Amino acid sequence: MRAIDRLYRKDKNIVRSILIDQNLYQQVQHLSKNVFEPSTSRIINACIENMLLKNKDILFYKKPNGVDTVYRSIVIRKTFLDKLMKMRDKTGISLNRLINSCIKEFLEDFKDELK
Repeated sequence: MRAIDRLYRKDKNIVRSILIDQNLYQQVQHLSKNVFEPSTSRIINACIENMLLKNKDILFYKKPNGVDTVYRSIVIRKTFLDKLMKMRDKTGISLNRLINSCIKEFLEDFKDELK
């Protein structure tokens, strides 16, 4: 990866309240506080981008029993949100579940590097 690849072009950011499973949010929050520099919202954007880059159908992530889901205000890049909305329309999976699936998949894909 080149240094310039770490920089994003300017994009409009949208603030959305999303229902995020508490266990997933806590893991992302831990990464933001203890492992990486970006905010929780930016890490969630990286989770979304990870899924979008794979260019494959989203795997439905079912909420585990006994896990609370809490509304969280997150800042999402408009281009990512637009693509998620198209997926929502195509699959019928809610935006909340899509974002939870992105987070879950990201945490599984990079579990060795996230320690």
